[in-house]
Amino acid sequence: MQKRLWMFLAVLLCIGAGDLVIGYASGGFSLPSSKKSVVVSTAPAQAAKSVEVKSEDATSTPVVEANSTVVKVVDGDTIEAELDSDKKVYKIRFLGINTPETVDPRKAVECFGKEASDKMKELVSGKRIRLEADLQADERDKYGRLLRNAYLEDGTDLNAFMVREGYAYAYLSFPLDARRKAELKKLEQDAKMAGRGLWSPDACGGRK
Repeated sequence: MQKRLWMFLAVLLCIGAGDLVIGYASGGFSLPSSKKSVVVSTAPAQAAKSVEVKSEDATSTPVVEANSTVVKVVDGDTIEAELDSDKKVYKIRFLGINTPETVDPRKAVECFGKEASDKMKELVSGKRIRLEADLQADERDKYGRLLRNAYLEDGTDLNAFMVREGYAYAYLSFPLDARRKAELKKLEQDAKMAGRGLWSPDACGGRK
C-alpha cells in the first residue's frame, strides 16, 4: 500500500512539474499562475503630475529695507515720495547728481533730459525705495527739497546708477561725503570713456 502511494505521488510530480509547486515552507501547496502577479496598491488611481516650483527671481527678494514709496517722478534727478515715518509726501532731490533739464520753465528741454526722466520713471514709478541722508550734506536744498541717496529694494544705488549709465552728471559743487564724491566722479569718467548715454557721440545729434 505504501509503495503504491509513493508511485502515485511520483506520477503527480511528473504530470504537474511545470504547474505544481510544493510550498514546504508554508506547510502546503501553491499553484503559480501563468499571468503576471497583480499588485494591489492603496495609492490613488492616477498619480499627481510633478509640479516644478521655481524660486522667485533673486532681484525680487528685498535686500534693502524700504522706508518710502514713490508717488511721482518729476525728472531724472527729482521725485516725490511718501515717507513711512509720517506718511507725508516730500519732494526728493537725488544727492550728488544732476540730469539734463526737462521741467524748468525758464529753460528749454536739454539734451538727454527726456531719456533720463524716462529711465527714472522706469526704475522707480510706484515702487518702494530707501532714502538715506548724507551727514556731510545739507538736509535740504534752496527749494526745500530733501537731499537724499536712494536705493531700490534689490540694492540698486539709484544715484550711482544714473551717473554710471550716462543719464546724469556727477554734481559735486555742494557738501557731500568725500568718498561719495570720489565714487561719483569716477563713475562719470567711466561713462565718458565708454560713451554711454549722454556721453555718446550720437546722443542728441552730437549736441550737449
